[in-house]
Amino acid sequence: MKVLVIDSHKSTKPIPANNLHWINAKIIADRFGGDLIWSYTGVNDEIKGGYDAIIFVHASHYSFVDYAWLEASPDAKIFHVTNEYNLGEPRILWMAAKAGRKYHAIANHPEKASKLVGKYIESWNIVNLNAMCIKPTDMGIKLEDVIADKVLYYGSFRKDRADYFEKYFNSPDMIVSSHKKNHEKFHAIGAEPEFITRINWKKDGLLPYKFSLYIEDKKTHEHYNFLANRFYESLNYGVTPLFDKSCCGTIDKSGYNIGPEFIIDGPEDLADKIKNPPKFKMEWVRQAMQEKENVLLEIEKIVNEK
Repeated sequence: MKVLVIDSHKSTKPIPANNLHWINAKIIADRFGGDLIWSYTGVNDEIKGGYDAIIFVHASHYSFVDYAWLEASPDAKIFHVTNEYNLGEPRILWMAAKAGRKYHAIANHPEKASKLVGKYIESWNIVNLNAMCIKPTDMGIKLEDVIADKVLYYGSFRKDRADYFEKYFNSPDMIVSSHKKNHEKFHAIGAEPEFITRINWKKDGLLPYKFSLYIEDKKTHEHYNFLANRFYESLNYGVTPLFDKSCCGTIDKSGYNIGPEFIIDGPEDLADKIKNPPKFKMEWVRQAMQEKENVLLEIEKIVNEK
């Protein structure tokens, strides 16, 4: 099977990127021995055709991959891999759909939660895309000055998590890594955390930290979305995740043995976990590694059989 993977990432050069959806796209392309393209200068200089399957990963209205890539493979089966329920179709996939071509969705959430347009979808396939980011570092390596008296949260401002930002971010035990453009959004809801620079995934990643805060969108409480990327990222670096109690529904469905010692309900619990830390579980890492392999087998099966 000849496979083309199209990611939504934008860059000036065709060099590896560090964001999760590009990494997922690369893993999928390598699994099929396929080609991988995204929005970089010259991507449309040499349009290729004859693909049996074209797989979109993530979505952006600003991608400049040309529609000609789809026109050159008129009989290709089309797939869209998405782990964000609040994103629609990629630009050129939308163009193909409007022209009469349908596609198969591969998502980590139910169709009901998605912004994708159902009438263009031939099948909806749920797999745990989040598990694809598991890639443990050497667990024996931890920086000598590991931060053990703070709990880390990292990421952008998400409106659906505002109540949890308010709940935790004024705690003196919290540190928050987010782009400066997000700081004012946190301030606007009364959250005044200690901000640090964005996580450098090319350097230390999460190695300097002992604890991370796990919260999720309220929509995820209702529509199961597997354990988020940040859970698997914490496993990669031997960081102990602490879960707000609102995530217990997700935990119960996940199949991971996450006991009450990892559940918190406010700043006082944060302080207590720092003083009496639960032990990081290597069994989670082993389980996640097997989960990743199972996910890739599922994706292979979906693409080969549709």
